[in-house]
Amino acid sequence: MTLSKTLAVSIGFVFHLLLMLVSGTVHPTMQRASSLVRTVAVVGGTHGNEYTGVFCVKALERQLSKGNASASYPFQISTLIGNPEAFKANKRFVDQDLNRQFSGAAMAAAKASLPSALSVEQRRAIEIDDLLGPKFGGSGDEGTNKPPAMDFIIDLHTTTSNMHTSLIVGQGDPLTTQAAAYVMHKCREKNFNVCIMMHTHKNQEARPNLATIAPHSFTIEIGPVPQGVLRHDKVEEMQAALNSALEFLKRHEKEPEKLLDELKECYPTGRIPCYRSAAAIRKGEMSAKLVWPSDPDNENFPQWLVHKDVQDQDFKEIKTGDPLFVDLDGEVIPYDGSHGSPILVMFVNEGGYYYASSGTGISIAQRDEFDLATGTLIPKNNSDTK
Repeated sequence: MTLSKTLAVSIGFVFHLLLMLVSGTVHPTMQRASSLVRTVAVVGGTHGNEYTGVFCVKALERQLSKGNASASYPFQISTLIGNPEAFKANKRFVDQDLNRQFSGAAMAAAKASLPSALSVEQRRAIEIDDLLGPKFGGSGDEGTNKPPAMDFIIDLHTTTSNMHTSLIVGQGDPLTTQAAAYVMHKCREKNFNVCIMMHTHKNQEARPNLATIAPHSFTIEIGPVPQGVLRHDKVEEMQAALNSALEFLKRHEKEPEKLLDELKECYPTGRIPCYRSAAAIRKGEMSAKLVWPSDPDNENFPQWLVHKDVQDQDFKEIKTGDPLFVDLDGEVIPYDGSHGSPILVMFVNEGGYYYASSGTGISIAQRDEFDLATGTLIPKNNSDTK
């Protein structure tokens, strides 16, 4: 499906919205999440061997091409295969992880380089920024500060880890955090195991992920799924989350008060359980990791195995002294307590994290809650739960 640039919002609609805000017919909480959503991009194949997202994108394209399906949404939906070269090669990436190319520093370096010196993913990042963005307001040569073409990006991913349905959003954006709360509720009604993971990096410029090109971003992560494999059950799981996210955005535009009332009924305390990545303690890491040593002849091959007691135990606790890795001699390497004890592990033995450029190791999570109204984390000292 061809991507189009953002359509202008009619003056009448804007005037109508302003009247609603002035008259108080829009709930105050909803005003915090009242960003107009006119353009939505659904992206699959940001990592080329994550076929589930590509399948869902192709299925969505077919659905939108039939009859009046696209007209039923009050916004334009565009689709994109993130890394087509890696997808055709059934590889996570060709040269570098595409989902690490969208920070301010990475984009500036790529755009300052000669085209012949760019990696496949650097070139693709510039292309995607032109299609969906610009993330940083366009080039200085244009003399403009262009808004991104997309108001909202939904990026579809899979993991080899036992993460089930994980909804990844940024802190402090009520639109996406309320969307995540809505999707979690709807998918749990279908008996899917769902959690919300929150990025706590408030600096949009520092976030390197593709979805952060747009002001509002939402990542759906499904696992466990082998790389380069399609599973019917996991496609259904991803489609349930994607359809619920699009449904939320549709209702947010058409019936915000009713939607908010429904969310309040689902979460009467206004506190939404979530996880977040623990803070990094090593230079160069985006978040905390339990790192294994790599083979001297191949940096992408671990010298240690993830211990069988840890395998598939995503979001479970481990304590100092618990088995963590196994070395080439069969000796157990226990957790050394370097990140505190106990800790929660996630993305356990994720195949993509065998690559140094993606961030080697097992991720560490923390339990938290966020406020439904603001999308911000609730301080621990004000929380009734740990």
